[in-house]
Amino acid sequence: MVTFGPLGAVRLHSGEVVSSGFGPLDRLLPAGGVRRGSLLEWIGEDDASGALTLAFAVACRLSGVVHGAAATRASTIVVIDRLGRFHPPAVMGWLPAAASGGPEERRLVVARVSSAVDEAWAVDQALRCRGVAAVLACPQSIHPTAMRRWQLAARASQAVGLFVRPQTAGGQRQERRQPTWAEARISVSPLPGESIATRRLRLALIGGPWAGEQSVEDRAVEIGIDLARGGEACGPEAGGIRIFQSQAAQPAEVMACRAS
Repeated sequence: MVTFGPLGAVRLHSGEVVSSGFGPLDRLLPAGGVRRGSLLEWIGEDDASGALTLAFAVACRLSGVVHGAAATRASTIVVIDRLGRFHPPAVMGWLPAAASGGPEERRLVVARVSSAVDEAWAVDQALRCRGVAAVLACPQSIHPTAMRRWQLAARASQAVGLFVRPQTAGGQRQERRQPTWAEARISVSPLPGESIATRRLRLALIGGPWAGEQSVEDRAVEIGIDLARGGEACGPEAGGIRIFQSQAAQPAEVMACRAS
């Protein structure tokens, strides 16, 4: 249930909170991590902002974390790729391996949809699946009614919706602080990298769920992504690369489907 307070503040549903795999990002998020059954928006300056890379790295973390105390595990990542930006071979090494003794592998499902209508439908259906850990999509625009449906679907299944959106659409700049049903809206900007294997990003909290501009704090952090493994890249003083997933060499299954 969503409860509106006197200044437009919103009390969110209580769900399991897990680490995003990136310590600075966890500190930036309102819940101190990623809340199961919620939506997150990533606003990128352009196609090369790194927002899609970060969103998929977070999805891999969600896929590799046990869902509460239950014996089952939501392990599937669904990518709704209408714009053809997602290249699975580049990130197959990021997928966490199956649990020790577990019969299932982590699965990546890529849906190549052909229209905005198909995209919205595919997101809605994927978020309703209890075996799905995260749904990643890059919609150019989101109608509030559709996003509300996605929020309710995610809450019921405990999947997490990760939506990468541009700062501009149709040649016009979108209002970043407009109301949203997402738990947080994060701006992603690229920073100069220290090496070819590391991607550095600046993240800023720029919005929350129907909270209005008054309740948004201007907070920003910097993170590094190890592009070989999808984990957090730390500075030399922290001991190099910090990996949050098991990297056992086990095959991951990739399925692709096309909606006409």
